[in-house]
Amino acid sequence: MKKLLFIIICLLTCFIAYTHPGIGIVTNTKGEIFYSDLSRVWKVSADGKTKTIVVPKVHTHELYMDKQDNLYGEHLWYEGEAIDKWGHFVWKYDSEGKFIKVKPDTEGFLSNYSFTRDAQGNMYWIERGKKESILMKRDVAGKVSILQTLKTTDVRWQYCQEDGTFFYVDDNDLFKIKDGKVSTVSLNLDEVRARKIRFTPNHSIFGMWTDNAENVYVAVYENREIRKIQTNGKVSVAYTAPVGWHPTGGLFDKDGNLWVLENNSANQVRVVKVNRGDLAKVASEKSDINFMIFNLFCLLVGGSLLFFLIRKFPIMKSFRLMLQTTFLICFVSFNSLAQNSGLAVGEDAPAFDPYHVSGKDKGTKTCPMCKYGAKTDGLMVWINDDLQNYEKLLSFLEGQYLTKNANNWKTFIVFMNPNHKKESLLKRQLSDYTRKLDLKNVAFTFINSPTDTETAGVYEINPKVKNTIFAYKKRVITKKFVNFDTGNENFSALVNF
Repeated sequence: MKKLLFIIICLLTCFIAYTHPGIGIVTNTKGEIFYSDLSRVWKVSADGKTKTIVVPKVHTHELYMDKQDNLYGEHLWYEGEAIDKWGHFVWKYDSEGKFIKVKPDTEGFLSNYSFTRDAQGNMYWIERGKKESILMKRDVAGKVSILQTLKTTDVRWQYCQEDGTFFYVDDNDLFKIKDGKVSTVSLNLDEVRARKIRFTPNHSIFGMWTDNAENVYVAVYENREIRKIQTNGKVSVAYTAPVGWHPTGGLFDKDGNLWVLENNSANQVRVVKVNRGDLAKVASEKSDINFMIFNLFCLLVGGSLLFFLIRKFPIMKSFRLMLQTTFLICFVSFNSLAQNSGLAVGEDAPAFDPYHVSGKDKGTKTCPMCKYGAKTDGLMVWINDDLQNYEKLLSFLEGQYLTKNANNWKTFIVFMNPNHKKESLLKRQLSDYTRKLDLKNVAFTFINSPTDTETAGVYEINPKVKNTIFAYKKRVITKKFVNFDTGNENFSALVNF
């Protein structure tokens, strides 16, 4: 039984172990790539064919390369449980290959010093607070100053462009500070806030960088993706890591090739070069195939482990049927999570405040359930897909008002803005769309994103599905459809409840 307990503990450890990988990856004027694996710093040749250790025995999460090809990093260590103290020093590996300490051994964590720098070498960082944080700057002469105070929740990784434009992650949101003005780049990039089940701490958004066109790229660890945010706010997937690997940082070389820093659960670190031409392909198309392969792998490994335990420990034979059934249920349940979405039938439809583009409340943010839900029956159609796929359905729903009493029947469309378009642009586009379909009674509304906690979150919408449709009576959900096929399914099934 001790052996069995040991095996179980090891398996649990593998599932819940969590590391805090680094984001340190930089390049010099020769096109050579330098990256940290938290134990040493590697140099990779510009063609990616060779790599060597240049700085051994250093634990650094970040790196900085100046214009003279001098590399900077940190070494952080822990004194142990008995002393319970941390220590650090800052090092420099110059262009001639010489290693020196630019900040000596110091107790505690690094402060008033940063590897987030502009082209002149000025340092920027955020001093974190519970509700407010302070953006700090240390110039090349060593003078430290306060730039501005920020309202924040949980500040994490930061990045600075050569011109001093500063980016920072707060919770799951990405913000930019340019010329003293704070603006939102993209909200809820990793879609974590809407998730009910979590196996790791919410530290999913890691390194960020930009290209020559001012597009921002963010490594989203838990999604195994690098997301690209264009200057117009559109978000897309630029790269998807293979199953088992997670991107934590990246950069573009002078030829436009993408170098991705990746980490896995065994704390292995590697750099992957993605040729410029391959970036034009849709990397996200690989994710569904990878998911299928991963599930098949889990089924084979889990089944083999179950067989081994039953054969190795006779006492477990009496529990064989129970274990097999439990394993199958867990496996099927895990896979079904990908297609499940929305509150359960029988629950009350909660309040939320979308913006109305058409219908009686056009031009306002009005809660549909608060104003109409208790007195009416109807539909709420949450769309997380291309609107062209819904033109016939919306025309059908508009036509329903010719046969139903509009005082007793309501249809609300909630467009979830899957491409994260700016509100002003979305209002114009959706207004044109509703005029094209001549929607006068159907209330066409929209929300900020598929993972907005105050709208999609309260309805427990799965951001991975194309649509979630609720039928309700007097505010009680009576029927639900997930991934309703608007091309093949009978529309009348939606209104017959």
